[in-house]
Amino acid sequence: MSRFELKESDFSFNASLDPFLVLKKMGFTDHSMFVEGDIVRVHCPIHKDLVRKSLIIDTHEKTFKCQYANCEAHEGGLLIELVALYYDCDVRDVSKALFGQEDKSRDLLFRGEMFINQGRHLEALPYLEQACDFSPRDEVTRCKLAALYLELERKDDAYREYLSAAESYAVRGELDKTLSIYNILIMLQPGAVKARKELSFLFSRMGRPDAAAEQIKWVVDFYMKYGQHKGAQEACEQILELDPENAMAHHLIGKIMQDAGKRVQAVQNYEKAARLFLAEGELTRSRAAFDEAKALAPDNNRLDDLQEQINEAISAAPQDERDRLEKSAEDIATEEEQFITWLNDVDQKLAMGDERIDSRDGIRIGPDGIPISSSAENPLPSKDGLSSFFDEMPEPDPLAASSDSVSRPSGVAKTPETSEISPEDRRVAMCLNDMRELDGNQIEAMRQQLISMFTDVRRSYEEGTLSDWEMRTIKDFYKSFCVAVDIHRSDNR
Repeated sequence: MSRFELKESDFSFNASLDPFLVLKKMGFTDHSMFVEGDIVRVHCPIHKDLVRKSLIIDTHEKTFKCQYANCEAHEGGLLIELVALYYDCDVRDVSKALFGQEDKSRDLLFRGEMFINQGRHLEALPYLEQACDFSPRDEVTRCKLAALYLELERKDDAYREYLSAAESYAVRGELDKTLSIYNILIMLQPGAVKARKELSFLFSRMGRPDAAAEQIKWVVDFYMKYGQHKGAQEACEQILELDPENAMAHHLIGKIMQDAGKRVQAVQNYEKAARLFLAEGELTRSRAAFDEAKALAPDNNRLDDLQEQINEAISAAPQDERDRLEKSAEDIATEEEQFITWLNDVDQKLAMGDERIDSRDGIRIGPDGIPISSSAENPLPSKDGLSSFFDEMPEPDPLAASSDSVSRPSGVAKTPETSEISPEDRRVAMCLNDMRELDGNQIEAMRQQLISMFTDVRRSYEEGTLSDWEMRTIKDFYKSFCVAVDIHRSDNR
């Protein structure tokens, strides 16, 4: 590559490299590599490709090339040059980057966490920043730095560090870790289109199409609000590349095509969505997609056959499902309305302890198994309900210095060290500032995500990925976020 001037010793060092060892040093696991003969494909770590495995490595020649034209790795070159690009270092420092700086970084991290455990956060900051400088691809250290920035109310810096770590985890296929970080990113910047788009890709890769659909709908609504049809369509097409049978993505493309005046393409996508929803047993959504297709193409004979299939499925459905389908469009719980009620329902469940939540569609289920209706006008979540959720957290160990040695006793469910969050708290003000431009539907969509988001983050803590002080910081910010959502919702009633 033109970026590096290679010497004879560099060619010799490149020839000695084991491509699979190099990839594992870069964090890739066996399941994140696609091997076919001498060719290995991985998600490109240079331009952080979360959709396709665009980086191609020839293990025999020990060369690489990215298929994405705008990537810095597109020109290709020797494996040693890929490592230099990845670690942002000179080729002379590749050996040190792969094998040499770990102890120094850990020492700095240890010193920083000792200050943190003493409550001396400003004094800890330079140690964690230097630890990241020494080990720029150590995502655990980067997340600790992000949490420290959050503790110091440097939210934008925290967002940057968390995003970098999340992208690296996603590229390497560590999807559970990626999910917990992206949930934090959404709390930090609820309107961030980039984070939501990549979260939709993540859910698709994890085999969670409903969760992917929720995020991609947010992204599409944002693009459509500003008339950016191309961006909206590209987002849906990327989801379909990961999950060709994603009904919601086809439905959204239908709306995009209709808004752009492309009637034929709109009908095709509405029809595809209706058939996919029907196959999934989503009769309400299937009929809604069909109705939109039929309105645009009333004389389409193929749609008559589809209508017959939908009607047969409805006739065979349980009585309560048929009753719901007979309601007017205004009374049907659409995706947006399901978003609106979810968090209120969870809060009531936590406070009362006698209801369960159907996480598939956000409907509250009573002890007798009958869905309980609710609306956006329900009371705000109870403080006691939210607290009971946090009470399920194990008690943090104040003496723990590092997540590397976290050991949590099983069955512990004591109240952790936590602070009450006042509406006047500066963290609440930071959250409110990011919410001001969100409309009513968007802020209610945020409400339904709150508990599920924190549940994923809590799982990372229980698995030892997050240290105790990180969890306390994130939890307090999460509580601030909940308070901000309630204030925003109350102000906009």
